[in-house]
Amino acid sequence: MNHFLIIGIIAGLCTALLNLSGYAGGVVGLGFILVLISPLPLMIASLGWGTFAGLVAVITSGLVLAIVIGPLAGLLFAVLNSLPAWWVTHLIGLSRAMKTEEGEDDVQWYPLERLLIWIAVIAILASMAMFVPFGFSLDAYRDTIATLMQQVYNAQQQSALENSGVNIDDLVTLISRLAPTASAVMIVISTAINLYLAGKIVAKSGRLNRPWPDLHQLTMPVTSVYVFLVALAGLLLLSGLPGVFSQIVASSLGSALMLVGLSVMHCLSQNTPARTALLWTTYILLVVFQWIGIILIILGVSEILVNVRSRFSTPPSGGGGPQDGPNQSGP
Repeated sequence: MNHFLIIGIIAGLCTALLNLSGYAGGVVGLGFILVLISPLPLMIASLGWGTFAGLVAVITSGLVLAIVIGPLAGLLFAVLNSLPAWWVTHLIGLSRAMKTEEGEDDVQWYPLERLLIWIAVIAILASMAMFVPFGFSLDAYRDTIATLMQQVYNAQQQSALENSGVNIDDLVTLISRLAPTASAVMIVISTAINLYLAGKIVAKSGRLNRPWPDLHQLTMPVTSVYVFLVALAGLLLLSGLPGVFSQIVASSLGSALMLVGLSVMHCLSQNTPARTALLWTTYILLVVFQWIGIILIILGVSEILVNVRSRFSTPPSGGGGPQDGPNQSGP
């Protein structure tokens, strides 16, 4: 128990320090990356040493932020950052005993498609929570962004922007419209990446208590596609707060569907000679040209609706399974 307690405290301290270091660096460049990976130590502790160690890390990280910044900051960090990270690692460790058709004992682990839904739900709730301080008023939300822009750009810089053809009011409008989508997308992607990295690190140490899942077969329930399409329609047809909430739901589920699309790409490219170059090119282009994510979302939706993998994939050459090579490890 003391061993798990110490691990949890250390992980919580690392999580809090990564977040504080990121914000101290202005949340740009390296600082931005530090903020995104701040839940990683907590996830490693929870996956490798159990949910108790992870829960200790959640409490520790919140207490550190409360001491350094303030009680409200500590509470928000624990609830919006640490607790969701602990929850997804708790879920991935769940299992139940079952019998095979031959009557042999087997273990069924928590399915990844449900985990993806949980990650999307967390992104939806966390992104909606950013409107709580504004009383869910879009005007107050936009005014706050305008105030921040006034603080970032002094009068001379604002004048230079306007002389270059950039209107500060248009910039505020653009940021206020893109912020919910950016929040939802970053939460889904960063949570998935942190979970993948934590799983790999813990697996290398031999402490991962479940077999490494076949990420080539990542999918989501068909209901998620219908909800995504309804949210997309709401984004296009609704205005005001309902439109923003539809935007958040569509962005969160769309990001999860994009991960399914990447999984399909990894699966279909297994026997492609230039597989590594193809995948690296896809990821680089995805970072540079975000609209490529739309293609991957369509691929993910197609997989869920018509099972693209079974129609176009072929078994890996050489008789190897989907986890044989280093490039087989997932989206």
